[in-house]
Amino acid sequence: MLLRMPGYCEKFMCIADRCIDSCCVGWEIDVDSRTAAYYESVSGDFGERLRKNISDGCFVLDRDERCPFLNERGLCDIIIELGEDKLCQICSDHPRYFEWFGSVKEGGIGLCCEEAARLILSEEHTLIEKQVPDEDCDEYDAQLFGLLSEARELIISHLMNDSLPEAFSTALDFAEQLQYNIDNGVPELPGWEQTTQPQTPVIDAVFGCFTELEPISPDWIPYLTERLKYARNNVALNVQDLAYLRRLGVYFIYRYFLKGTFDGEIVSRVKLAAVSVWLIGCLWECERLSRGNCSFEEMCLIAKNYSKEVEYSEENLDALADMFYDRECFSTPMIKGLFSM
Repeated sequence: MLLRMPGYCEKFMCIADRCIDSCCVGWEIDVDSRTAAYYESVSGDFGERLRKNISDGCFVLDRDERCPFLNERGLCDIIIELGEDKLCQICSDHPRYFEWFGSVKEGGIGLCCEEAARLILSEEHTLIEKQVPDEDCDEYDAQLFGLLSEARELIISHLMNDSLPEAFSTALDFAEQLQYNIDNGVPELPGWEQTTQPQTPVIDAVFGCFTELEPISPDWIPYLTERLKYARNNVALNVQDLAYLRRLGVYFIYRYFLKGTFDGEIVSRVKLAAVSVWLIGCLWECERLSRGNCSFEEMCLIAKNYSKEVEYSEENLDALADMFYDRECFSTPMIKGLFSM
């Protein structure tokens, strides 16, 4: 089968103990059955330690929610004792993600990792392809996959080449019309044109929706609430950030748009990309207003924190998808208005 992924994925390497927010802290870590069977066979004291620290198919986190094999130096004792190839699947893959469409496997690296965030923000989007062994795939609509692949390519091309506000504004109208076509059995791409006008956004309502989501870190909602004080002043996206925001937009469209192959849902995923890009850019500008500066490293950490809190919680993604239809602040005209401030 064909494996397709952004070119920057080949540059990714875990920075281990240099990571500020380790993926070995605060996350439930599943141990897949194949790795669990191997851990059962490990002898000696380390084998006993492995079995003692696995319960109900997961590693038993300590009181600080650290993986029991994350040592005081921020390194993994499993890698040290057994080798990197003996990690469980989730630890071996993270922050990589994959989606399967028949003979095509798509992958990438997730924004919730700070090193991945640096690559996503700094590298232009190009795709690489290579042949890999076949893997099983769930049932999917091949015709819809072809249509959405064309649509995604079109959206990404405009995000990369048009002005950012205009590209997202038109992409939202494009998604609305494409959703209508799909819902009515018309497998055709709509034209690329703006059909609705922006409306004045309600910043408090947008931030309020995000504070309704279930936080992963106890600091996240207080952070959003504090930054809202600056965002209320109609913070405009900084023109110096547009290249970074463009790359973020491409990341979200590339990662989520083709999921519509399985459920036919298009509009909420384009809104997710647009709102995510706006909010991250707004938080960067609020940081400058609050502290006088927002370095590239700080920009990466803010983007990473957003990703961790929002896109790495299925419950939060589902809640947002509902809000994109139910909340007036997330109507297409009002999301357009966010980019027009």
